[in-house]
Amino acid sequence: MKVFLKRGKILFLVMVMLCSVILSAGCGFKDIDKRIFIVAIGLDYTKNDTKPYRVILKLAIPSGTAKDSTGPRYTYLTKESATLAEAVRILKTHIDKELDFGQAKMIVLGENLLHRDMEKDIDFFLRRRDIQFISWMAIGRPTAEKVLKTEPSSEMAGSNALFNIFSGIGTESGYIVTTYLFDFRRRLLEPGMDAIVPIIETNKKKTKFIINKAVVFKDHKEKVELTADQTKDYNTLSGNAEKVDVKVKKKGLDFALSVDTVKVKYKILTPANKTPVLKMNIKMEGIVEESKDRLPPSNMDTYSKYASELSKKRLTAFLKMLQKNQVDPLGFGLRYQATHLHTRDTYAEWKQIYPHLKFDVSVKTTVKSVGTVE
Repeated sequence: MKVFLKRGKILFLVMVMLCSVILSAGCGFKDIDKRIFIVAIGLDYTKNDTKPYRVILKLAIPSGTAKDSTGPRYTYLTKESATLAEAVRILKTHIDKELDFGQAKMIVLGENLLHRDMEKDIDFFLRRRDIQFISWMAIGRPTAEKVLKTEPSSEMAGSNALFNIFSGIGTESGYIVTTYLFDFRRRLLEPGMDAIVPIIETNKKKTKFIINKAVVFKDHKEKVELTADQTKDYNTLSGNAEKVDVKVKKKGLDFALSVDTVKVKYKILTPANKTPVLKMNIKMEGIVEESKDRLPPSNMDTYSKYASELSKKRLTAFLKMLQKNQVDPLGFGLRYQATHLHTRDTYAEWKQIYPHLKFDVSVKTTVKSVGTVE
């Protein structure tokens, strides 16, 4: 009886293995030499009702070892179509290899798409299982095509300059906002938090990127663009800043502070029969990076005091600007809903509170050193 059971188990395992072999034989796997990798996807609006989308695919061409390569080698496929899916199907007929989206880490939307319903325009990227949800999102100015076809001289063969910028592996800057595809969609749909996306600009010769601005999606139509300084302030308050500079010019002192540590805590207070208050405490630490005058180390407390006062003024003005434009990229509304559960419709309540919210900002800046000047 035991021998019969063992034979039955062996027979069952053999049948499972045969079935798996038969099923795998019909899969769509292709060898790597039969595929070509898409490193970035661009999408522009054509203003043509029948073919509103212009899809741009940036393809990496293998060129041997990086040592033997003289520069980055890419090819581009473009197609205008009624839908993104149709454009991709047609572009497959323009090349002899299978288009592989597994390495598409960059999605650039043209500036002319900002007036459209972004939720519908990105539907294609969300439904395809081979496009990563951790792909970076950005707005291309003036078009996504010009941004993707920009190849900086610093870009090495087999790499992509935009990957280094948004991953933080290469450059580190307090002016660069990083937005992932999954987070962009979440912010578009989530009440109480507005989506924010970086803007990529290029020079006329298309030899370099300029990324120091961002745009906040107020709703499906209206957008609010942040200047370079406002983008830096957003990164400071959101905790995403790697390096932030603080300019201090007061009472005969003129120096720049490089802040490497920022901690932000806040809470929303709604006392009965009183104006609601957002109480925010900010702690920053840094060193003096540049000064037009000698800075004796004995006056470190004075430098810290001036830096705190100016930072408080600047960040409070930034919060009031967001409030005036009725945008909330920092997610104050989401925090309010999570901490006030006395009613079901907390978001409607927040929309009534936000325009009248008072900001009580406290900034404590610590200057750790005046630099290495002897």
